[in-house]
Amino acid sequence: MNDKLNMSGVSSDEGSFVRDLRGQTGTGFQDRTHVHKDWYAKTVSYETGLAAIESDAGQREDILCERSDMRPSVSDSVENYGKFCFEYKDGREFFPTEHALEQMGTASKTSTFYLRSLLKNPVNTKGEDLYPRDRFDAETLVTVCHNALRRVESDKKFRFRTYQDGTLRAWLSESYAPVDNRWFLEALQSVIPNGRLSHWRGNADTVFGNILVPDTIIDYGQDDDSDYGAMISVGNCEIGTRRISTSPSLFRSICMNGCIWGQVKGDALNQVHRGEIDLNDLKSRISNNIESQLSLVPAGLQRLMASRSMEITGGMKKVIAVICKENKLSKVESSEVLTQWVSEEREHRNLFGVVNAVTRAGQKFNNASWVKFDNLGGKLLDIDDNKWSNILNRAESTEDKNVNAVFSGSV
Repeated sequence: MNDKLNMSGVSSDEGSFVRDLRGQTGTGFQDRTHVHKDWYAKTVSYETGLAAIESDAGQREDILCERSDMRPSVSDSVENYGKFCFEYKDGREFFPTEHALEQMGTASKTSTFYLRSLLKNPVNTKGEDLYPRDRFDAETLVTVCHNALRRVESDKKFRFRTYQDGTLRAWLSESYAPVDNRWFLEALQSVIPNGRLSHWRGNADTVFGNILVPDTIIDYGQDDDSDYGAMISVGNCEIGTRRISTSPSLFRSICMNGCIWGQVKGDALNQVHRGEIDLNDLKSRISNNIESQLSLVPAGLQRLMASRSMEITGGMKKVIAVICKENKLSKVESSEVLTQWVSEEREHRNLFGVVNAVTRAGQKFNNASWVKFDNLGGKLLDIDDNKWSNILNRAESTEDKNVNAVFSGSV
């Protein structure tokens, strides 16, 4: 970045308690950051992150071959006897993940639900296995796959991501254009040098997380009177679960358990994995997105503070129900939002409290839901007075039975 981000005078009281919070590694923020010392100790450098990705990459092989070269089969090996697999033409067996099998179903235009159901044990309402899938289930799955794949040209090429442990993690089209996670992280390092990887999630194929922007890029002013730090939420998947994304944001502080207080996001950059991707152009767009959005995001703090004045005098459960239903959250997701408001935000009977409850709830689910909830939190901050009045009126007129139908029976 060419110019420092001016944070002088940007302040609020949201999350200020972290400054004096005593933890295992010390009290308050790591020097020149707004990240608690305990959480900062859990962040890692680019070099550590790259080393982990490099180690994972050494265990995999992308096989570009014709459809007929991967044949549905049942393993007869001692260690995997009776398990469904795809047998490559050289005799190697690869055992698909649910994601890979779903991609195969999509490519062959067959029911992905049925395919996945035969691959895993059925469970009861408590999540306990009812019974284990056996060889007969695997043979049924072979028959179903053969039936589906016979409508896909035998010489059509696909990209199969395999690992030395025998897993098949992706069934991709020939035109799919994966962007290597090592390149992605190195590109980010060139834009945000000396950043720290925080809230890092994912596996060998997928990266999710935040990059904390160092004080070498932020101008806090002579007296460091700003209350905010900056970071970039990033993501990339080499096997088709999500797009490349960078989303700059500001945050009030990060607590010792990683909870992000007072986060306000800018506009995200998204890039699909399709066709030929010009990496030089992509790197330039990543850089422009980060530089331009970080300079604009401080204005979003006004929206965050303004959300405190958008009060809720009626029933909070009704308002949360209307917002959850409007944004198509499931019963489990809606219940978690309500739970987070009750346990952590109940002193905030306003839009501010709802936004915090939503972003807190996102931390309780998987990676994809985490991103979805963070985006929803940003979307809610854009609600104007007219939209807010409409939500309150709808909440007031909603019958209790319809409110309760939005949530699971446990809340």
